[in-house]
Amino acid sequence: MVKYLAALAVLAVSPAAHGNEPIEMKKTQQGQAKGERTATVKVKVKAVDVSNRTITVQGQDGTVEGYKVGPEVQRLDEIAPGDTIVLNYKQGLMLQVMAPGETRKPAAAGTATRGREDIPPSAAMAATVQGTVTVAAVDQRSRIVVLQTEKGDLFKVKAGPEIQLDKVKAGDKLYGVYTPSLAVSVQKASVPPKTN
Repeated sequence: MVKYLAALAVLAVSPAAHGNEPIEMKKTQQGQAKGERTATVKVKVKAVDVSNRTITVQGQDGTVEGYKVGPEVQRLDEIAPGDTIVLNYKQGLMLQVMAPGETRKPAAAGTATRGREDIPPSAAMAATVQGTVTVAAVDQRSRIVVLQTEKGDLFKVKAGPEIQLDKVKAGDKLYGVYTPSLAVSVQKASVPPKTN
């Protein structure tokens, strides 16, 4: 199955890049907590079809997947089998307790930059998404809190020991600021010397 690739972020939506573990939240002030996690994912380029704009990569676990490369990606012809695509992914999250009846408008912003022409293909992207989330479930034993976005998506966070989790219950509203960023670079495969 070929997946759509936007702006060379081949695995930006991959569970391997995001990590399946909840973000660990630490109290920063009364009613507020922050957390962050980083991950580096490397995939080996197996094949590139420039005319059809597809790329096939193999992950560190050996899984091979094909991706459709969007028109935003320039210099696709410079990526070759044997190259390594490195994704440095960072997620930041801030959660703040909202007063009963308080509402805040959701907002989002993002930026993207391409690497210089004199280096192997690279790009960086960052975004900020703000909105209200609802506590869907609280597991006091594991300290895992399941949150639901306004669109219905569920995600988990883990409350640090300094957070008074006994005061958090299903139905509570929290204001969240999510800041993902992704840096993508291509490491060129070394070319073996020619022998006569």
